[in-house]
Amino acid sequence: MASKSTRRFNHPIPEFGIAGAGRVARSLGKLLNDRGQRVVAVASRNPSRAGDAAAFIGSGVQALTYPELASRVESILIAVSDDSIADVAAILALDLREGTVLHTSGIHGTEVLAPLTEKGNSGAGLHPLQTIATPEQGLEKLPGSTFSIAGSGRAAQWAEQIVNLLEGEMLSIASDRKPTYHAAAVMASNYVVSLIDAAVQVMGAAGVEPEVARRALAPLIGASVENALEQPAKALTGPIQRGDLQTLELHLQGLASLPSSIDQLYRSLGMHTIQVALHQGLESAEAGQVEHLLRKAKRGG
Repeated sequence: MASKSTRRFNHPIPEFGIAGAGRVARSLGKLLNDRGQRVVAVASRNPSRAGDAAAFIGSGVQALTYPELASRVESILIAVSDDSIADVAAILALDLREGTVLHTSGIHGTEVLAPLTEKGNSGAGLHPLQTIATPEQGLEKLPGSTFSIAGSGRAAQWAEQIVNLLEGEMLSIASDRKPTYHAAAVMASNYVVSLIDAAVQVMGAAGVEPEVARRALAPLIGASVENALEQPAKALTGPIQRGDLQTLELHLQGLASLPSSIDQLYRSLGMHTIQVALHQGLESAEAGQVEHLLRKAKRGG
């Protein structure tokens, strides 16, 4: 359950460094730098990116290499791609001892920081449950967002400090449950983008230009999201909720000429929509007919 972070700490982090120079690194770095946790340096494998990130975060921030960063600061925020964290941790562990380290991955727990924790450093995960398309958007969207924390000790306390500074909500996620948590985040964010793209393509097959389709679908998407979050018991509408088999058959016929990924997406989402519809009053016999139609179409029968 999410909760406001209100804890206060006797040992605040006065300054820290960032390993990484991407959107999350820049957004979090600038937000925290402006709120009193001074960023002294940014490191990246690409010196140019490190310099750009340092300039974005604030004046006086240095651009360093990873080994230089580990010898310069005792507290480090690792904000690199999920697959790069272990490699970066191994580099930092060559010089960092008794330090405090956070990573911003949604899928990894503390195990990915093993090279550092084995050297006496405290490690934890701090994942912003937010989509950040640009650093500038991150400055707007991160404050007030929910952040998941995995780990304990000094690093987890620092993570809670950060959530508190950003006036966010906090989720405590066990390390072994991070993959499940992250899958939910991907479905709620990345897959929504893919679903909208598919809907725009289907509108294109009906003769509607992409920009026109996006404008036309926007109010429908907004209302659907609002209903799903605010009144989920009544949110579902449409042919599956009504058990309209003829409508579904016509849909499948219309999708036949489109890429198979869209056809499969419609059927897969339809299968889960049956479960939602059952909770909203769809009769089990009607649900069985809808399922039979979707499965039959999937087999090409």
